[in-house]
Amino acid sequence: MKTLCQKIHMPETVTQSLLLIHSDPAFQPDLQKLMEEKTWADGLRELKETLGEDPKGFKELCCQLRCAMMAKETFHRLGFSETIYYETMACFSRFVREHYESYGCYGFDRGFWTVRQISCKLFRIGQLEYELISLDEKPAISLHIPTDVRLELPLLRQSYLDARQHLNTAFPEYRDVPMVCDSWLLSPDLQQFLPEHSNILAFQRSFRLISANPDAQGFIQWVFKNPKLSVEEYPENTSLQRKLKAHLLQGGSFRSGLGILIEDPFL
Repeated sequence: MKTLCQKIHMPETVTQSLLLIHSDPAFQPDLQKLMEEKTWADGLRELKETLGEDPKGFKELCCQLRCAMMAKETFHRLGFSETIYYETMACFSRFVREHYESYGCYGFDRGFWTVRQISCKLFRIGQLEYELISLDEKPAISLHIPTDVRLELPLLRQSYLDARQHLNTAFPEYRDVPMVCDSWLLSPDLQQFLPEHSNILAFQRSFRLISANPDAQGFIQWVFKNPKLSVEEYPENTSLQRKLKAHLLQGGSFRSGLGILIEDPFL
């Protein structure tokens, strides 16, 4: 546990809390259901019932990191490097730090999401994350954009090429399948808030927009960091925050975008 926390750069104070939980011989919750997609929901519900009081989410975080350690063998069997394994599992420390940025204290509240990583359904390869999904009952890959991504075309291009190579080998049934992305970063509304040379707009150009959702609220977390704030309380630290906040205060809406990656992207 200590090695994993060090490798994924977990904040030291959180690591110490996790080690105390992990070292308790009485702390032995059943984790198997967390590592199978078909049992995620039941596993998470049962785990929360078993753990009881867990205000910072550290007991659940300890459980999921135990699953991450068990998943390491599967990563290796599939041919993924140690680098990909640790960069994938670094989602845990990233989410803990994002909690601090949002609420001023370390915590873990993304267990509903990280079951994907521990069950080897989602992999970070370079700048982007790639999730194995089914779309219209056919294999597809869902692209996710971590908050620490560098949206530079050469880096995105290398991530894409490496992902195709690794996933084609590890999962032949997903060989060259469509890649889709559902994100606020694909919002067609961003064109009115960002300069033409923006990295985000360059990222968008590698996708063919399928639809835009006017009811999506996920952008609040990623742009303004704290979804519990009122619009009037949204921070104005960046140009995008200022422009989008003014737009929302005037009654404007903001859509997320669903797009499919073009054949030869990020050039």
